[in-house]
Amino acid sequence: MIPFFENFPDREADWLDAGGPASDIVVSTRVRLARNLETFPFPHHASAVELGTIFGDLARRLPRFPEFSGGWLLDMDQLEPNMRRVLQEMNLASPALVKVPQHRGLVLSPRLDRAVMINEKDHIHLVAFRAGFDPSGALVDVLRIDSHLEQEVEPAFAEDLGYLTASPADVGTGLHVSSLIHLPGLVLAGEIDKVLNALRQLQFSVRGLLGEGSTVRGALFRIANLVTLGKDEQEIAEDFQVHVGKIIIYERSARDQLYARDPLGIEDMVHRSLATVRQSRLITAQETFDHLSNIRLGAGLGVLEPLQPGILNRVLMQQQAGHLEMAAGRPLASREKSAARAALLREVFAAE
Repeated sequence: MIPFFENFPDREADWLDAGGPASDIVVSTRVRLARNLETFPFPHHASAVELGTIFGDLARRLPRFPEFSGGWLLDMDQLEPNMRRVLQEMNLASPALVKVPQHRGLVLSPRLDRAVMINEKDHIHLVAFRAGFDPSGALVDVLRIDSHLEQEVEPAFAEDLGYLTASPADVGTGLHVSSLIHLPGLVLAGEIDKVLNALRQLQFSVRGLLGEGSTVRGALFRIANLVTLGKDEQEIAEDFQVHVGKIIIYERSARDQLYARDPLGIEDMVHRSLATVRQSRLITAQETFDHLSNIRLGAGLGVLEPLQPGILNRVLMQQQAGHLEMAAGRPLASREKSAARAALLREVFAAE
């Protein structure tokens, strides 16, 4: 492994390629397992010496796992702030790792579809990504890493509770399943609040693109389970599959009804957005999220000619501030970001 990314702007995660089940609606699925070491306090109670010991030990063990062969071991404290920001924009690093990088690290697979966060809220967060709506596949991937982990370390575990975690909400399996879902049909139909309230009553959280603390933009919602105790991993994944699967069905129905009711209006909205991203010289992040949402909707409805696989997912990542500054090689003022974002969109969509 190498302690930094070479040619990082050219590297893309496999799950951005827009394959997988229901990929017209679900961008990606993420599964995370929280684990702690039996002999150390949780990170928020651990001393700097203890955190350093944990990081050093796990940094020696984790890169040997077959999933991470040829990947990267990153010491967050050794990365430039914008590199940490880019990792957060890619959902590979949490806000906690970015904000407090000392004695914290990240292990990444070569395809950026599996990761381990070291000394985040817990000692270990195992993460797996899949394109589209694939909770069972992502669960298989993360449990495979977990099986290697339990051969290396003794996890904090209680017979009556399950895996012990820093947050009481994670006790039990320590498993969280989430999907990033595009729901413009329900938003435009005015049905989104009813659907999201039903999800919350079923004990699912609803957040924005970057998870906890992020704002919903571009009709992109990150839905995740809240209950980790009282069910095993398979039951949690199956429950997620059933309930979120219903949201996918509702969204398809809402899209079809909207287009049947006003095809010209939908086509006008989609083509106006496409024209904007092809011609803009200055464009904000919020405008970009909105226009990309309309274009994604148009592609899903067949209003537009088929786009290259994954183009909308990749540009969704690349238009964020950290990625723009990484590509520019320097910090950008607000207006410069708007200009760089517009240039990126013109380049991408002129080819389309």
